[in-house]
Formats: sequence, structure tokens, C-alpha cells
Amino acid sequence: MAPKPKATPRVGGEQASLELERPLAAGLSPSRPLAAWYHGPEGMVLLHEPTGFSGFLAGSLGTLSIEEVFAHVLSGIRSGLLAVQHGSVRRTVSFRDGQVVFATSTERWERLGAVLLRLGFLTQAQLTQALSKVTPSRRIGQVLTSEGLVSEANLYSAMTYVVREVVLSLFELVEGSFLFVEGPAPMADVVKLPERTRDLVLTGIKRTEEVSRLRRRFPEDMRVGPGPEGLSPEAEPLFARAGEGATLKELRAAYEGGHYGFYTWLDEAVRGGTVAVKAAEPPPAPGPAVEGMAWELLSAEERYNLLLSLVHRALRDAGKDVDLLRGFLDAPPPGLEEAYAGVTLGPDGRVDVARLSANLSGGDEAVGRALTLEALDAVVSYALFSARNVLPPEVAERLSNTYRTLQGGLA
Repeated sequence: MAPKPKATPRVGGEQASLELERPLAAGLSPSRPLAAWYHGPEGMVLLHEPTGFSGFLAGSLGTLSIEEVFAHVLSGIRSGLLAVQHGSVRRTVSFRDGQVVFATSTERWERLGAVLLRLGFLTQAQLTQALSKVTPSRRIGQVLTSEGLVSEANLYSAMTYVVREVVLSLFELVEGSFLFVEGPAPMADVVKLPERTRDLVLTGIKRTEEVSRLRRRFPEDMRVGPGPEGLSPEAEPLFARAGEGATLKELRAAYEGGHYGFYTWLDEAVRGGTVAVKAAEPPPAPGPAVEGMAWELLSAEERYNLLLSLVHRALRDAGKDVDLLRGFLDAPPPGLEEAYAGVTLGPDGRVDVARLSANLSGGDEAVGRALTLEALDAVVSYALFSARNVLPPEVAERLSNTYRTLQGGLA
């Protein structure tokens, strides 16, 4: 990960200033000062506060997932703007009373022009012609409709598609930062999505799980080439950019789109015989050590259970009582009694996630999953605390480091 740009305080006499490295200064103007929210020596949040500003929520996606951020907006029926930054890519989502009404992205394939091409509403020559007429006061949509290149209906359909895909792409992120500024709902650039935001969140979670499944099926070191049916017209330029004998990782880098788009396209291409995949040479050794497993390929529930199995194995290898972990299930902490009612511990130390989820379902899938992850985190914390008292210090420290790795990569 690239180092974060720095903001350095400069104090001299009665005056103080904040020196920003250039990436942080982009888009700032002396004519529009920032409001400072001071948190002592730990830090400061600087904001452009819109008219009617009510408050903000800011953080890292390693601390709060996108699902949790959307849950905050939905549960409070909030209006405002969510900005998510991942590297150089920025996406924004506008909310009105908890519902998504607009979204933007700096990714080329999530821009209006690229989507109009993908949907077949426009040719490349027409798009190039329209872009040449775009000015600060005349946007691409206005040019396209005024020039008769795209109908109002097709433009609205494309904008709705853009907004939906930008929102869903956020659920692929496990790294980055977010800022939600609560304020008046936008009046312009508003679209009506075909589903409510709650259903959109569930779709995003399902997409993330589907990508995890396909990434396990198609490891990035696999080699790819033309299938028995020959490359499709869509795949030919992709393979030309990736080069002959490319790995999936190289093919992914040549693909313009998100993880979900790439892996679902690959799955369909392999099933249709237009793309062939084969294991890297030499093939990977079977049964890799669980400590070396790529956390990002596992669901959050699988990660917690895998960590519990590591604690269980460490206790067993050290000759300690593995039933130590059952103490939590026999007497859960206050507030978790109903969650862990009837939940059992497997022979390898894993808990019955299905029963735990059923106890916490309550009819709302997104909320139930969040409560399940919170309950799993509680039992893992107990296991690490208890194991630290009986295991050699270096073993306990290694387990704690693994836990921190898991927390930093939860999706």
C-alpha cells in the first residue's frame, strides 16, 4: 500500500498553519475555508460543510465495512452525500431519506459515456463527437440529447444503470476511506432506482459472496487461453492487451470493469468454451497451511471460524484442554445468551454459524448478518484471551497477529 500523504502542522508565534502534500490539496481553494473538527493530539477532520449541514461520519473501510456504513444511513433514514476513496478512485452516493438517488465515479467504465457504449445506445464515433462539445456549463447528457444522439428515455435508463452499478461496486472494496456528510437531499440529478436501498445492499452482499466463490474457483495464477470454441469478439481485444499465455491476474488487469463483472464474464466464457483455464505450473501443493491462506478469499464468517480452529489446534498441540473454548458457549456474556442458545462447538473448534445466524435473523438479512459477525467476534475475543493465559507467549502473539490481519480485511 502506498504511503498516505501527510499534513504537517507549522507553528510560529501566534499563528499556525497546516502544510498539505499536493494530493491532499487537490480541489481545495483559499476562498472556501474548511471547518475543523478537533480531536486533540489524535487528529482533526476538515470538512466543506454544505448548507444545512447536520453532521458527519468518517473512517476507514478496515474499521467499518460498506455494509455498516449503509446500515447507518438506512437506520437513520438520513439524507446527504457519501464519498468513498480507494487509491486514486473516488465514488460518491447521494441519499434522500435513506434512499440512493444519485452516484458518480471517477472510474472510466463507470462513467456515463462508457455505459452508453456498453448498452448500445451510442457508437464510439458519436461519443467522441459529443465529448468535443462538452464545456463546464454544458454536460455530456445535455450535449447528447440536444444533438439528437440519445433520447431522453435512453439517457435516463443509462444514468439509472450507472448509479446502480456505482453503488454495487462499493461492496467489492475492503480498503479505502469514507466520509458521509449529512445534509439536505439533492434536488437536481436525481434518479429513481428499480429497487429500494435495502434490497440494493443485499444485492451488493450477494455479489461479494459470489466473487469470493469464483476467486476460489479461479486462482489468479491460473493460465488462460482460447477455448475449444475460439475466442469471442469481446474477448479478443482483452487477450491482445494481456498477451499470449497470460495469467488470470494479468487478464484481470487488462479488463476494464470491477471484480464482479470480470469473474462472472470469465465463468460464462469458460462454461461456453470460448476461454480455457489451467492450473499454473507447477501445480500448487494440496492442503496449504491455513496460516498462509488468503483471507480475502473467505467470507467473514469463514475467517472467524478459521481463527477459532487455529486457537483450538494451538491448544491441542500444546497439550492444553481444548474444552477451554466451550466455557463461552456454556455461559455467554450478558446480551449474547439468546444468540448462542443451542450453538455447539465442532471437533475442530468451529462454532455452528448456521444456528447462530438463525438465532439472530429477525427477518432483516443485513442486520442479522451484522449481529452474527458481532457475536462471532465476541467468541473469538474470548478464545484469544483465554488461550493467552495457557499458551507460550510467542504462540499467543502469533494468534493475536492473525486476528488483527482478519480484522483489517473484513468485507
